[in-house]
Amino acid sequence: MQQLIAALPLWGLVFARTAGVALLVPPIGVRQVPIAVRIAAAAIIATPLCWTAGGLSQDGPALALYGLWVARNLAVGLVLGGAVAAILWAAVMAGAYMERGSGWSSSPPEQSCTGSVFYLLAAVLFVLIDGHHAVFQALVGSFKAIPVGPPPVAGLAMEALVLLPARMFAASLMIAGPALLVVLLARALLAAAERLSLELAISGLNAITAPLLATVALVVALPAVAYVILAQFSEMLGQVATLLQ
Repeated sequence: MQQLIAALPLWGLVFARTAGVALLVPPIGVRQVPIAVRIAAAAIIATPLCWTAGGLSQDGPALALYGLWVARNLAVGLVLGGAVAAILWAAVMAGAYMERGSGWSSSPPEQSCTGSVFYLLAAVLFVLIDGHHAVFQALVGSFKAIPVGPPPVAGLAMEALVLLPARMFAASLMIAGPALLVVLLARALLAAAERLSLELAISGLNAITAPLLATVALVVALPAVAYVILAQFSEMLGQVATLLQ
């Protein structure tokens, strides 16, 4: 019992880092999975990881100091998990661009039907390429690259955490690019046809056919969308590997 109590501080630090990953990385970290389930999974995964995390270089740290260590480990976990989540959230944003460009709706990204489809597509593709295994390996390797105890988090890790929103926005534009380009071209052709024919403009055919054309464009562009998502995941995983070297 005493050994278990003595191991709790180390487990808490490992759990903080693991939670940052488990909250964000598929298949556990998708938004359809309740937060409580993700945290429970992180707690279970953290237990065997304590063996690879090493020991603490200081016994019985003060509460404020221990809280700082927890925050550092949580930041490292969020960098590892955020690299994946940035692409997932970018897919949601890309779906929102599609809906607005096609005229389907102007709902916010979190309520976008197309965004939800893109989100699930990205999550499935990530699991199919064994990306979750790569992130788990990175998590295990992070305990050697960035210790759980007193040493500060690398400046590169903090920089990556700050730059994640910018990378997410850039990724969303790239993901939306193929499908959105086809939609905009289709709408431009309809607008040009209305200019040439007064009857066509009066009929309101553009408003009727634009959503249909957008649906066809989305289906046609899905392979390109999937390719761009996979390319973004590959780039992000490469950056995570570089971070931990």
